[in-house]
Amino acid sequence: MSAIERFLSREIEIGSFPSASWAVGSVRGIDQTGALGHAVSVPFRIAATADTIYDCASLTKPLITTTIALREFSLDHRIHGYTVRELLTHTSGLRAWMPLYNYEDPIRAIIEEGPESERGTRVIYSDLNLILLWSAIDDFDAKARALGARIKPPALLRPRIAATEWGQRWETKMMGHAGEDAGAPLRDSLIWGETHDGNSHHVGGGCAGNAGLFATAAEVFEMTRAIVSDPLFREATTNQTPGMEDGRGFGWQIGTGSAATEMLSPGSFGHTGFTGTSVWVDRDRDQIMVLLTNRVHPCAAPNAMQQIRGEFHRLALG
Repeated sequence: MSAIERFLSREIEIGSFPSASWAVGSVRGIDQTGALGHAVSVPFRIAATADTIYDCASLTKPLITTTIALREFSLDHRIHGYTVRELLTHTSGLRAWMPLYNYEDPIRAIIEEGPESERGTRVIYSDLNLILLWSAIDDFDAKARALGARIKPPALLRPRIAATEWGQRWETKMMGHAGEDAGAPLRDSLIWGETHDGNSHHVGGGCAGNAGLFATAAEVFEMTRAIVSDPLFREATTNQTPGMEDGRGFGWQIGTGSAATEMLSPGSFGHTGFTGTSVWVDRDRDQIMVLLTNRVHPCAAPNAMQQIRGEFHRLALG
């Protein structure tokens, strides 16, 4: 077994996640890839393979929504009063999250109840920013698929998809109540083959710009490699929020010394997903590192995911 396989096997054994798939390489292509564990562990077991498709959660933000937005809009284009620049750098002042499926008009709810801080003064990583962008993109689903992205997967693909949480328990906890007064019925069975994110599921019908991408590790790698190789995205992957507490490009996070990125070169960029996914690019070392897990299956318990990502990056860099 490689060092990466030994490390991820130990994390599976101690219960950090039931499965993992990874792809590591450079702009020339993938150098190493693999999969371990069980893509589904309850109520029965399905082994993970390199062909297992994961709910990539917030990797949707940079890989799909940002890519479309940068091709369609100028950075100063306004969407419901916010500029594309503010939305993509998470400097709009909007709060991190709202259960938009509890509102008759989700976009109006963002406009009226979303503001939390003065615009342009701080970074608040927020799903609402990308949902506003999604709402302004015509034919979003078709444009996402034109990028080679898989959203709203058909039922026939379900056996290849890694399962996530049993019901919307985590979001129910975030709402602070049992969900009995929710505007949309909360899911109470295994979430498998449909997006884990409640807003993308209920509001977007499977993708609302903040989540909804389903992909293998190799597919995430190739989507990222295309962006690294495209001069259009050079500005998007450089720090646009200097002096603020969180480094942000346009849609991308800039490595600023967290447990997951302290081993990467300055200016490295990437993104993470709540379901246990991540992609990071160390441009100086010409390394693209993709780690996909379903750490929320069957329950979304807290774990040391940032430290796990950091050790994965150390091993990938050799």
